[in-house]
Amino acid sequence: MIGLILKDFLNLKRHSKIYFILVIFYFILGITNKDFSMFGSMIAMMAVILPVTSMAYDEKNNWDRYALTMPISRRDLVLSRYILSFIFLVLAFIISMLLNLIFGSSSFIESVLINSGILLFGIIIMSAIFPVLFKYGVEKGRLFMMIILFAPTAVIMLLSRLGFTLPDKGAAKVLLYFLPVIAVAASAVSVLISVSIYRKKEF
Repeated sequence: MIGLILKDFLNLKRHSKIYFILVIFYFILGITNKDFSMFGSMIAMMAVILPVTSMAYDEKNNWDRYALTMPISRRDLVLSRYILSFIFLVLAFIISMLLNLIFGSSSFIESVLINSGILLFGIIIMSAIFPVLFKYGVEKGRLFMMIILFAPTAVIMLLSRLGFTLPDKGAAKVLLYFLPVIAVAASAVSVLISVSIYRKKEF
């Protein structure tokens, strides 16, 4: 399992400069506005996209066909993708929290609530994307992935144009209490579906 994750890190190393530039850009934006909520959202989105990028490299090089000739279970191959994404999401949470506390104007509690919400939404989005990618592959599943990633923003913008207001802090806190349960349930169901799909897949 560790070897699979290290392989993915090495795969992603070639594009590390691009992601580093994006992180710096949103960091400067956060410093300018003294608000790192946008920064947290963007690096969380990157945390979901990075494992997908690694899957695209593997798909292009027929890695799965080669990996299945080795003593590696299909279940481990699936779980390594989820673990990699979770590692990136936790790193995004830690970085965003630290920057909020050092440079932001939000209180510690507000930072925890905002970044926890972003982390949990990232897990939910990851859970929605992976079964489709395991079923159809990265190229065929890319459109669905983009829809899932940008749907929340599109819905919020649509609701605001229709005159609906965002929930107040009290309602947001109540929602946040339920998000961990939703995130855990979504990821558990997602893993089961992905493992089932991958076990039946032929290469």
